[in-house]
Amino acid sequence: MKEFWDNSQEHKDDILNFINGEKQHYFYGTTMYWVGFLNDHPYCFLLTDQICSDEEDLTDLHRDQLSKIGNTIAIDFGIGNTTFLGKGLAAPTLQAFIEFYHAHIDQKADTYFIDPDENNPRAKHVYEKAGFKIVGNYNMSQGFFKGTTGYLMVKKL
Repeated sequence: MKEFWDNSQEHKDDILNFINGEKQHYFYGTTMYWVGFLNDHPYCFLLTDQICSDEEDLTDLHRDQLSKIGNTIAIDFGIGNTTFLGKGLAAPTLQAFIEFYHAHIDQKADTYFIDPDENNPRAKHVYEKAGFKIVGNYNMSQGFFKGTTGYLMVKKL
């Protein structure tokens, strides 16, 4: 999982700030972090953030896919506990999480973005199984993954 996640100290500090209820400074300071459990064992990690049309670093591809009537939520997802890899949990977990998020966190959320690295075909396949569609690819222009190419995948409710 480390290969495709932001492992910078700034991101780690942001997660700790979130956990401790302190002001976040990474990304836009609005990221929410989630841990999925199965039978009381943590197995996956997610982060979500609402995407706003006025964000400067949005590509035209991203802007074209933003929700026209609701909210657009960016998701990052990974199964970090190797015991749970290859068990067919990822796609159903993403589907269930999106249902949960829409029902209990933001009922206006109707568009979800996820953006696997082009060198991560396993994630791309899982996201397709979860109902995401590839709408294009783009080059990361800043941040931890600057210079890499990712697929923008979208799921609309």
